Amino acid sequence: MTPADMVKNSVAFQIWAGICGAVLKYGADSRILGRLGSPPRYASARCAEGSLVLGTASRAVSCLFRPLMAAGDFLRRQAAGSRVLNLKVPAALAESRILKAAAGIRVESALWLVILYPVIDFLLRSVPSLRFLSSGWDELVLLAVILSWPVQMALRGRLTYRYTALDLPILVYIGITLFLFFMRSKNVSLAVEGSRIYLQYLVWFFVGSNLLLNRRQFNALVRGIIAVAVLVSAVGIFQYVTGVETPAQWVDQAEAGIRTRAFSIVVSPNVLGSLLIIFAMITGGQLLASRSRPERWACLAALAAIAACMVFTYSRGAWLAMGLAAAAFSLMYNPRLLILMAAMFLAAAKLVPGIGARLSYMLSPAYLASSQRAGRLALWQAALDRFRQDPLFGTGFGSFGGAVAARRVPGSFYVDNFYLKTLAESGIIGLAALVWILGSALRCGYAAYKKISRGGLKIMAAAILSALLGVAAHNGVENIFEVPMMATYFWLLAGILAALPDIDE
Repeated sequence: MTPADMVKNSVAFQIWAGICGAVLKYGADSRILGRLGSPPRYASARCAEGSLVLGTASRAVSCLFRPLMAAGDFLRRQAAGSRVLNLKVPAALAESRILKAAAGIRVESALWLVILYPVIDFLLRSVPSLRFLSSGWDELVLLAVILSWPVQMALRGRLTYRYTALDLPILVYIGITLFLFFMRSKNVSLAVEGSRIYLQYLVWFFVGSNLLLNRRQFNALVRGIIAVAVLVSAVGIFQYVTGVETPAQWVDQAEAGIRTRAFSIVVSPNVLGSLLIIFAMITGGQLLASRSRPERWACLAALAAIAACMVFTYSRGAWLAMGLAAAAFSLMYNPRLLILMAAMFLAAAKLVPGIGARLSYMLSPAYLASSQRAGRLALWQAALDRFRQDPLFGTGFGSFGGAVAARRVPGSFYVDNFYLKTLAESGIIGLAALVWILGSALRCGYAAYKKISRGGLKIMAAAILSALLGVAAHNGVENIFEVPMMATYFWLLAGILAALPDIDE
């Protein structure tokens, strides 16, 4: 009898299999999960079409694009007889792979710049002559997509838009954020910079939901993410092995045994941990979805590198968020995986001393005392004190607890909790709006997952959704959404997930 048969025939496994079967049967008949698996009525396309405001806006946009469509029709008619397009080129150039690749560049190619975001951003920060682009290259890419997308559609002869269940909630959320901006902006330049993190990166959702066209493109993007994950993880592992010096404030004085926390090519170990949550879930999904044995082995090796790098970040928040994401994925894919996930987590805590020691220290009186004195608990209390000054509307965007305030407001600091930062800056209204839009994004993703019937694509939808859940949870102990790379990744993947049921095979 093989070890696998021994496990399957054990009493514990039989009990767990029975529990999982009951959970699956309950989930299939559950009204709550049924509602979560369908978009809300107010976000449906029929509701949007019947809306006076959205209907008027749609007609106005159509009027603006009619001249563009007419210009596109004219250019297509003239293209057949164009001397420029009918130039005879040498055979060597006609067969050139470089020219063929250049001819294949379209607006959809911009998705690759986001997939390669960590690498591009690191290179721009590292090369002195290109450093001036490091703070705004992603905005230039977004602007280029917005300007060239309608032109490309006009030249193709079809101005199409893929409506999702999150479009209307995003518009409502933007309206609420702008209302708070005008209500509490004593320092306009500070508020403009502080509100960008709530508004600008949402646009990447529309990019992801409309520029994902087919299954081949999606598979290529997934492989690109895995390649970036391997590179980022390899650098992090190298940093730990070679003992790269890291700032002393990254480790509590009571944890002097930790000499290095991997940060790879991103800004901090905690941000790296959040990025690795995305990488791990997508790589794990591809491992289960792939039918090719070499690809499975490659994904398994990549997943091992990601897991090692995640350990070397020593980010407790990322570890716990990863556990939540893995549990969510297991419930969607196969609840029986939960027992394997729990066993792997316990084994890691036992076999890797740093994991068990760091998690147990988090629950110790020494950590609580240190945190209340000058750690997260003290910062969270300061955020609650600031919230009490204006509970409804907050003290204004960019004024407290984040990167903008740390840079422009004397004596400010990171509050290490994006939700409490939002509560202090925009009050109950702002926090409620943020939680609502994140919940709507996860609900839209779950509805997309339920609509997909194909095995491999459904697994990848579950992987992306669980990754988004993990990043959202990690924001409870870090300001993850203040990092442009993480906010861009989150909303682009949310858009891609919403588009998965509608892409061409």
